[in-house]
Amino acid sequence: MPATQFDRDSMARWYANEHLKTDPGIAAVYYLPTNSGDREIRFVEINNLIGDRNDDILEPIDFGIDLGTETEHKLYVLDVTPEQWDRIQSQKLGLPGNWSLKDSTRFRNE
Repeated sequence: MPATQFDRDSMARWYANEHLKTDPGIAAVYYLPTNSGDREIRFVEINNLIGDRNDDILEPIDFGIDLGTETEHKLYVLDVTPEQWDRIQSQKLGLPGNWSLKDSTRFRNE
């Protein structure tokens, strides 16, 4: 286990702001800390520029960051369309594994 202190919430805020600044398709980023590990950041990003996949299988991208170092952590990003997000919120489409919207934080461009 890495010895360096890791402030997951601060890192999540920084990553979310960077994603919102650099990807014009992202309307909002939801940070989902519930059920995640101490060095794991989970995002659902509502992206207006991706195509609807219609397959109901949501698979996050795993960005292992600083692997093998004291600052090692995971960033999981799940890009969804606005329509998929609506279905997730109405519980017609499930999130991956043990992901949960409980205690989520929304980040968006002002």
